[in-house]
Amino acid sequence: MTATTTRSFAARWAGPILLVGTICWAGGGLIARASPLDGPVLAFWRCLLAAVVYQSILLLQGRRPSWAHLRTGALGGVGFGLSIVFLFVAFQTTTLVSATVIGSLQPLVLAAVTHRTSHRLGRLLWASSAVAVLGTVLVVLGSSSRSGDWSLRGDLFAVAGVAANIVYVLGTKRARATQSPLEFQASMLWIAAVAVLPIAVVVGNDAFVPTAPGWRSVAAMVLVGGTGHLLFSLAQGHLSVAASSALSLGEVLAVAIGAAIVFDQPIGPVQVLGMVVVGVAVGVWLARDPGEPEEHATTLESTST
Repeated sequence: MTATTTRSFAARWAGPILLVGTICWAGGGLIARASPLDGPVLAFWRCLLAAVVYQSILLLQGRRPSWAHLRTGALGGVGFGLSIVFLFVAFQTTTLVSATVIGSLQPLVLAAVTHRTSHRLGRLLWASSAVAVLGTVLVVLGSSSRSGDWSLRGDLFAVAGVAANIVYVLGTKRARATQSPLEFQASMLWIAAVAVLPIAVVVGNDAFVPTAPGWRSVAAMVLVGGTGHLLFSLAQGHLSVAASSALSLGEVLAVAIGAAIVFDQPIGPVQVLGMVVVGVAVGVWLARDPGEPEEHATTLESTST
């Protein structure tokens, strides 16, 4: 397959690619919630194992790491590392409903940032983003949860996770102008592992080296969540940061479905209504957002999978 064909495929199917990635993210969230490892410890080993896997693939393809790649991936790496530490702790210390509601506010924040730094968003896209968040809130508020699982500390960690994840999104957008998805994932994950290591050592409550069940959760996080981030970085070359974040609201729908299956939490009419609202709003983004110029996708994408 030629680089041109691959680039055209990614540009044409950027929305669906990202939606598949959000399903993987949802699976990663469920894995983090059920993991026997403390949040910071899980985050460190997830970053390190994924970095080793992706870097090994690049080496097999004859591509060696460079300081330039690490510098390019530094912003995204720091943002990613901190975001998963905060979010893993949030998933383990407050309700999944509460953490997801807070996370659903990210698209509006990103829309405000890109409104000031890149291009003006039309009123319809502003409205569709707000409607998507409203639908997301309906989904998560209608979910079954145990009130005893809620904590203010966990909610504050979720807020911190959203802030750090915005840095990751913006760092991804910048790095993807010159790096393939696989190169970016490898470089930023080394940075993320370094950023998370002192937190895992100082704050982590569990033994630093995982046991067999812990390693299984780490491997599952790399396989499921890592695939989601790889798809995300692939789609980022063709979608604005605000549009990609609005599409990522599909993660909430996947979480609701996963919670019903894994944690036996039923999906009621309020959740169904919210899913419809989010689906319509995401459809508006797909129909009206033109994406980014083609030069933001590189010919290196042909060797990224």
